[in-house]
Amino acid sequence: MDYLQYVDKDSFLHRLDPRTKFFFFLAMAVLTSVIKSGVALVFLFAFFLAIWIGCGIMPEMGKLFRQLKVLLIFIFLLWFVLGLFEQPPVEGGPIFYEGTVLNMKLCFDWYDFYKGLVYALRIYLMIASFFMVLITTNFSEIILGLCKWHMPYAVSFAVGLVFQIIPIIITELKAIMEAQSSRGLEIEECGVATKIKNYIIFSIPLLFRVIGKGHAISLAMHFYKLNFGVKRTSYKTIKASAYDAWFLLATAFAIAGTIVLRIFFYIPV
Repeated sequence: MDYLQYVDKDSFLHRLDPRTKFFFFLAMAVLTSVIKSGVALVFLFAFFLAIWIGCGIMPEMGKLFRQLKVLLIFIFLLWFVLGLFEQPPVEGGPIFYEGTVLNMKLCFDWYDFYKGLVYALRIYLMIASFFMVLITTNFSEIILGLCKWHMPYAVSFAVGLVFQIIPIIITELKAIMEAQSSRGLEIEECGVATKIKNYIIFSIPLLFRVIGKGHAISLAMHFYKLNFGVKRTSYKTIKASAYDAWFLLATAFAIAGTIVLRIFFYIPV
């Protein structure tokens, strides 16, 4: 599960100013939070796909999708099941079944599939935008970029530390899963419901391991006398370039296209 580690490549996404990538993540997080149109989200996914192919990070994004597969299926099924108890808010779509089961009124229609897919795609795009920043920006660049935004060094260090801790947490989860697998607990070759239940079982020891890691980090910061009040300099400097201008222009085009498609092809969910 080393797919959350920084990937050292020479792509235009790696060469971007970290502040540009932070802006991209924030813009995509807001956009995917408010856009609920399937057509608009598919257009935005195509934009992401072009970036992944152009940067050569398609294998890493494939690993991310495989790791999120259970979560995305769960989100789809959740909204699909909730939709069974509601009448479709739009007319014109086929209704496959409408009746009463166990004294409950059910309506199985095309809209249930649509809503489940829209919510699953929104979550995936939001996570993918964060993941793109994570694997193309190292720890020092994150801190330096935030400091360039005149954020206090303590805040910049804390945000950078979050980017470092997430791969550590995933590594700990991998160790726990391997230990449970050696004891006979099935993880991969099982149904979706069983897999979700097993991940909940893993979360308990993972919580204690994360608390232990946090305690070790805090002790290390104390022993090395980390002082956030000391003014720091950096050997490496960062500044925006033509890559950043072109990327921001493409991002603005993608945002505008997504909003336009949302206006013309909106189906309420």
